[in-house]
Amino acid sequence: MRRFWAVLTLLAAGMAGAPAVAAGLQSTASGAQLYVDCRGGKTSAPTVILEAGAFGISADWDLLLEDLSKAGRVCAYDRGGLGRSPPRAGGEDVLAVTQELADLLDGMGETGPVILVGHSNGALYAETFAARWPQRVAGLVYINGVGSDVLDHKILMAALDDERRVAGLSVVAAHLGLAPIVACFVVRHEGLKGEAAERKRESLTSLASLRIARDEDRAITPGLSVTRRLGGSPSGVPTVVVVESNRADLLASFGWRAAETAPAERARQGWILRIIGATHVSPLGPHRAVVVAAVTWLRSLPVAQP
Repeated sequence: MRRFWAVLTLLAAGMAGAPAVAAGLQSTASGAQLYVDCRGGKTSAPTVILEAGAFGISADWDLLLEDLSKAGRVCAYDRGGLGRSPPRAGGEDVLAVTQELADLLDGMGETGPVILVGHSNGALYAETFAARWPQRVAGLVYINGVGSDVLDHKILMAALDDERRVAGLSVVAAHLGLAPIVACFVVRHEGLKGEAAERKRESLTSLASLRIARDEDRAITPGLSVTRRLGGSPSGVPTVVVVESNRADLLASFGWRAAETAPAERARQGWILRIIGATHVSPLGPHRAVVVAAVTWLRSLPVAQP
């Protein structure tokens, strides 16, 4: 009950004030540059960092950026080589991606713990970051997340292998001139408008960006083992998982439910939120109020400053 009232209180408090907006290239501690979209004013609550999934960029979070910025600072970014970010110097594996995020936070002056929100494959990056630097993480939200617990389910590993093969066709489709058709479908499916829709279309029709996204996706399966060796999602970090209630494949559905909810079940402070009728991406759009509730609860918790 205390969690419920904390969420309502912070939601009400967040209705006041116009959020500050800052979007553009940001220098990282390593000297690289990444495209970042930050909104909302700095408060005593941790900054929220949004990590997109496969073939995803900051534009995917446009609606949630607007909602979450009403109660504090929230940032989404384009990983190196995706969207409007220049290519990263390292590879596309989970260690390179999370090091890039650590350098970005340092470059932004985010010295305190942050709340990490990861969607789909982005959840693995959030988990890996938390496993490497738990002291830098005030809370975790996994949205239909792929994480190291998938390793315990052979049927899910097979599903990921199938997904990798499909992802590999993205570059082929682009060469065949199909990328604009796919991009229009994705933008419409996600409900993106205006500048966010333009950036998403731009990313999904860029051969260079598609190649990086494909290579990131190929690195996910080996990344699961890397993250497990690091210890996986830390039980000491408050964790919320947001999952869709139904999947077409009933057998796989049980596996996904077990793998996705495991981090919250292990956490000392955990919350599992199931959305009836949700799709894989609807928590970023029409069902985003559930994600707002998850972040609002994490923002209400006391944070130990480094």
